Amino acid sequence: MKRRDERRWQGLVLWMAALVYLVSGCNRTVAPADRVAELNGEPIAYTDFEEFLVRNSVDGAGVLGSDVLSSLLDQFLDERLLCRLAEDQLGLTEVVDGRAAAAALITQEPEAADPLELSTFYRENRAKFDLPERILIRQLLFTDREMAERTRSRWAAGASYQEIVDNIAPDPNAHAGEEGEFARASLPPAFADALFDLDDGGVSEVMEADYGFHVFQVVRHSPAGLVPLSEVAEEIGAELASLQQQEHLERLVGEARE
Repeated sequence: MKRRDERRWQGLVLWMAALVYLVSGCNRTVAPADRVAELNGEPIAYTDFEEFLVRNSVDGAGVLGSDVLSSLLDQFLDERLLCRLAEDQLGLTEVVDGRAAAAALITQEPEAADPLELSTFYRENRAKFDLPERILIRQLLFTDREMAERTRSRWAAGASYQEIVDNIAPDPNAHAGEEGEFARASLPPAFADALFDLDDGGVSEVMEADYGFHVFQVVRHSPAGLVPLSEVAEEIGAELASLQQQEHLERLVGEARE
């Protein structure tokens, strides 16, 4: 659930960064033949649109269908509208950082979701919370098998995870991975069976991979089934807040169009 929430937030950040194309200044002299549009009488250069396509990893306009090109042009013009809106609302005479301007345009804190909103979202998206059996694991990665075996022995003998991490931290041949929850299908087949067979708190044998030697600890098992609302309320609240911010930016685009 945590990984999915991070992906949603990353998606929102990327959307905001793409939506607000404010890195270049809005004012420049453009010959009539080079204009792609005008904004309040201000010409917008076709070269700016080409830069937008490059920024978004889109092939040249010449190979795009008219419907795709039209959609991209609409998005580009929406971004330029927000450029002007940021200047007007924030009193900025020159916008030099798109991400900072985007953040400034959504400075208001999203309203906290009430219990009814949380339960409604939970009910309407029930399938998202009906999960298979999962394990929460910690992992260490080594480039040297001998070091992996020594560390594994200490860990299995009762050393705490923090003790282990502190001990290997100075060594460039060892790395502590992030804690994460995984279903069986999300793990490499060579690891899945062995890890799911471990009890809570169990430490795996050293497992070799192409890129080094793993040692895992299973923190806990979570059975298959519907995750209770109480356990996902915070995640749902964060998603609803992200949706609020996205809707706010979309409203700003609509206002700018007016």
